[in-house]
Amino acid sequence: MEETERTPVGDRVTIYPRGKKKIYVADFWRDGRHCRQSLKTTNKKTALQRAATLAHELAAGELRPAPERILVGRGTADYLAWLQTEGKARRTLVKYRGVFQILEEYLRGRHVTRLDQFTVRHFDEWRQERKAVRHEKTVYNQSVIVKQLFSWCLSRRMISANPLAGVRLSKPPLVPKAGPSLAEVNRILAELTGLKKTMVAVLAFTGMRAGELQRLTPADLDLGDNWLRVVSRKGLETKTRTSRNIPIHARLRAVLEPLPESRKPWLFTMLPSDQYPDGDHWINIKKLNEDFQAAVARAGLPVGRDHGFTLHSLRHFFETHTVNSHVPQRVIDHWLGHHSDRSMGAVYYRLTDADSQEFMRKLPLGDGNETQDIIQKD
Repeated sequence: MEETERTPVGDRVTIYPRGKKKIYVADFWRDGRHCRQSLKTTNKKTALQRAATLAHELAAGELRPAPERILVGRGTADYLAWLQTEGKARRTLVKYRGVFQILEEYLRGRHVTRLDQFTVRHFDEWRQERKAVRHEKTVYNQSVIVKQLFSWCLSRRMISANPLAGVRLSKPPLVPKAGPSLAEVNRILAELTGLKKTMVAVLAFTGMRAGELQRLTPADLDLGDNWLRVVSRKGLETKTRTSRNIPIHARLRAVLEPLPESRKPWLFTMLPSDQYPDGDHWINIKKLNEDFQAAVARAGLPVGRDHGFTLHSLRHFFETHTVNSHVPQRVIDHWLGHHSDRSMGAVYYRLTDADSQEFMRKLPLGDGNETQDIIQKD
């Protein structure tokens, strides 16, 4: 290349055509490093205009190094590591990791391996594919997670621009799902025996989450003071990362009192197996849900998430039954472990232990006569 082909622009930039296509590039120094940047044009006049802008940014200190081209897998791994550092729950990390694995598999099929190759079109097509196999609400939640990923990557300068910055997602309308009535709960319980029946009764008459039931220890059952204690432990946090006490209704107390004392780590455990011969492993929620839905079917009731009942439907039952029994909403929120109430009641209301016990005592759940066989062995 001849020296006459190089054209200075300002004090720090020089341009010249390069390669067979004679595309102009800018040559300059920044932070002690030699840099060369394509001006993406073969027209000298256009190249001079772009080089002038570049020279101005250099003089003003506004031009920063272009981000390194980061693989999608590295971006998701770094984001997950940051979430863990921020103390996010294990369940949240597992959920996010699953979403990123689905996204990366989709992108590999489109030969997209780097974060800077991802476009809005990829995002839209991915969401369309997900809608064909998943519920609208699930796709919305997964889309939010992907948007959070790229926003975080921009904040860490893994990408020079966020391709999803202008994307607005429409949140699906909340469709309340009905839970079983008290009569239907009784029919379901009648189809169960042994500890399965006990566990379903605990879920139905406390409203706790299945994962909270799984992590109950013998010490959490306090019959002396009439509490079931839902404790958020390190590594086994509750969804809201807070602990709470739920009073034991008289009907549920009749079920729990005959339980034998146990030195096992969990209040409810699986039966002995080859893998856990001591029978000290906590319960399998998926298996319990399958057993519950089988009982629902035997009771002649609808089964499934869309139009029937699952184990989680027992929280819907408890919420509905307690509201209809005129228990104050703030009391119910405390029992259920809900922290999403934006009313000032969340700030000013204080539930005393005595009031909590009294509200539970008055709750009409029946006398328990039909549940005397709950603790019988399978």
